[in-house]
Amino acid sequence: MTLSLTAGGSNDMTRTWTQSRARRWAAIAGAGLVTALAAAGCTAGDPDSPPPSSSAGIQSSTTPTPSPSAASVVVKPERPAQMDDDGAAGAEAAAQYFLELDSYIQATNDTAEWEAMSHQECEYCTNRLEQAREIAERRDVFQGGVTDVRIVRVYDQDDMTGIWPVDVEVAKSATSIVDASGKQVFTADSEVTQRRMEIGRRNDQWVIVGVGLLER
Repeated sequence: MTLSLTAGGSNDMTRTWTQSRARRWAAIAGAGLVTALAAAGCTAGDPDSPPPSSSAGIQSSTTPTPSPSAASVVVKPERPAQMDDDGAAGAEAAAQYFLELDSYIQATNDTAEWEAMSHQECEYCTNRLEQAREIAERRDVFQGGVTDVRIVRVYDQDDMTGIWPVDVEVAKSATSIVDASGKQVFTADSEVTQRRMEIGRRNDQWVIVGVGLLER
């Protein structure tokens, strides 16, 4: 099985998981994940990426979201109580909750919690955030994309970085985006993908360091 990182979905260009992980872990290793992530959150990254905020690695969105109709109200996923655990059980719950937030932020542009859980090194996190912002700016309507996450495996915590790798199976329902005129501008069929996530702790909260696509 080949492991590779994807910035957004299965159609994006990928990098090998091993090379990407080595570079990312080298960048955040040293005194440990908690210290390194705090420092990385205050360090300027790629000039093409949104600058970090004081509480997360990605700048908060200020774009107003169109008021939804009663029929289109999207319910935010409930934060699992297991996320209060600072061990493997908490990492598992954080992985599931973060991915379940995706369709919610696309439909509402309420991205505050997504941003708070996103580390600056997480390309997947940044790309999904940018898409949510673009949908809001264009006043498009995002429909579907509901995510069901099954935890496949939680690995032992990495001694050097403090990261928990977590393998997940992600089932996503069909998705469509409709513009302000009612024209359908994007569609995607339902899909099931296998992903590996890297979960860490920053300021006593869970943070997503990376999301990689596992290709068989």
